[in-house]
Amino acid sequence: MDFFYDGQIRRYLTQFMRAMSNFAYQDNSGNLTRIPVMYGDPNRQAASLLKKNTENTIPSAPFIACYIKGLDYEQSRLQDPTFVSKVHIRDRAVDSNGNLLNTQGSGYTVERIMPSPYKLTFAADIWTSSTEQKLQILEQLMVLFNPSLELQTTDNYIDWTSLTVLYLKSTTWTNRQVPQGTNQDIDIANLTFETPIWITPPAKVKKLGIITKIISNIFSDEPGSIATSYSDLDAIYSSLGDELSTVVVTPGNFELLVLDNTASLVTNQIVSGANDTSPPNNSANWYSLLDLYPGQFRAHLSQIRLTTPAGSEIVATISLDPNNDSKMLLNFNADTIPGNTIITSTVDSRGTIDAIINPETFNPANPRTGVRYLILEGINEVPEFGQPGYSGPVAWKNSDTTDFQAAANSIIQWDGSKWNVIFNSQTTTSVYYITNSYTGIQYVWENGEWSKSFEGIYGPEQWSLVL
Repeated sequence: MDFFYDGQIRRYLTQFMRAMSNFAYQDNSGNLTRIPVMYGDPNRQAASLLKKNTENTIPSAPFIACYIKGLDYEQSRLQDPTFVSKVHIRDRAVDSNGNLLNTQGSGYTVERIMPSPYKLTFAADIWTSSTEQKLQILEQLMVLFNPSLELQTTDNYIDWTSLTVLYLKSTTWTNRQVPQGTNQDIDIANLTFETPIWITPPAKVKKLGIITKIISNIFSDEPGSIATSYSDLDAIYSSLGDELSTVVVTPGNFELLVLDNTASLVTNQIVSGANDTSPPNNSANWYSLLDLYPGQFRAHLSQIRLTTPAGSEIVATISLDPNNDSKMLLNFNADTIPGNTIITSTVDSRGTIDAIINPETFNPANPRTGVRYLILEGINEVPEFGQPGYSGPVAWKNSDTTDFQAAANSIIQWDGSKWNVIFNSQTTTSVYYITNSYTGIQYVWENGEWSKSFEGIYGPEQWSLVL
């Protein structure tokens, strides 16, 4: 392995010393004095400078000395050493003056290798000249560890080892022994800390090469000459006639699956002129498509446009799912979603239903006047209905104990005394839009079935991106 050094243990030590910093003690006059913190085992040159090149200098107190007491491999936290995590990064673009722009810049892929687990043991020696100093310092410091203190070594959000915790494991009250005799050594209290850390090998960074534009001739396969005047252009367009047409192309020829406010790319390969009947592949990465577009993708600003069978467009702003590159999150513009179809009855007029139910398992006990249900199964759809002696389900009888009949996928309503069919699935052929008031989901009646109004598969010519 080539030489590398990232100062990882040094950063942990630096963060530990910062955790021990910014404490103060109060003297008899009420003045606050900040307590200095130093590295506990300086080299000989630094130690000589601190003592002013003489052995007659007495160390001043109070101060806190921090140092590493131990570094042990922690096999209990060992994970798959062969695991490699890939993270896709997109920079913000920079103008000629070096200012950041609100557009997408260069793209990178960072391959992070599984780090090695270790347990790092720190020690902090608290030097004091009086018991009162010691009590003030310890009371400020020890209250932080209940049970631990969080450390952050870097602010790089792709560094998966930047966060750890610091535990206070043991305390030695003093280094002195009783009796002291004639010695007047400075009193030292020792605190021992442990923190689980990761030592990370170098990451591999790859810069993405991006195709920004595709130029293709869609007019004619035959070679020609360059037009030299406007009359020549007119002649060319006139000669092309019907061959000149608008061609809609989606890079990659992807179809789009819209489901639960997410969009996924799917492929529908064509074999020998017929659609392949194999299940669609929903694992296509959105980056593979975005890189083919000349524009810059901007989360929550770029749009996706869906074309409905009626020719209208549904617009949504888009952002990539941070946990799954194959899913695009959609935030629909409510003004572009088709309006509900108003269904008029003797009770009210509205384009909503109260619930979608299965009448074979649902009991509408004491229904309120005006309640509307979309039923998934038929009610009393049997040849015996209306015949003498026939009695249907008790739950679906009218107030006068008579039975009523409704086909599956119909909408029924209670008017206070009886049930009425206000949308008959057997006779309705036009397109209807309704919204379930309970869930807020809109449904469309089309081709003899109900489906979510803007969910489903969109062909390559039925959707587009606006970056």
